[in-house]
Amino acid sequence: MREKENKTFLTDKQIAILKMKKKGMSQADIARNKKTTRGNICIIEKTALRNIERANNTIKFYKALEAPISLTIPIGTDLYDIPKKIFKAADKKRIKICVDAAMVVVKLKTQAPYKMHGRLITNEIDISADEYGNITIN
Repeated sequence: MREKENKTFLTDKQIAILKMKKKGMSQADIARNKKTTRGNICIIEKTALRNIERANNTIKFYKALEAPISLTIPIGTDLYDIPKKIFKAADKKRIKICVDAAMVVVKLKTQAPYKMHGRLITNEIDISADEYGNITIN
């Protein structure tokens, strides 16, 4: 079935395969249904997921670019010092951050675990906040 208007970064094949996966079908089931190999389905699915990740990263980048608050947390910063930096920058712009310090730490640990070791930041972290106080971690 051909989509009337595909306004995404995904091909019609990728959309069809992702829909089938969402319904619980295995790659082997999809391959039989599409009369192709499981390997081909695997490649199409992997490419689709990579395209989705890149689109999400593009949106995050754009939001950070437009955000009134933008911080780069340097290597060597203590994880527990980051909320203070965010709140200080927000106070200067008269923006109320939507989460408390503990939730900032949780967001950092879940969204950028590969950028820290224990409490120490090992790779720079870009953090932005929009005018409503929503934080984005890049």
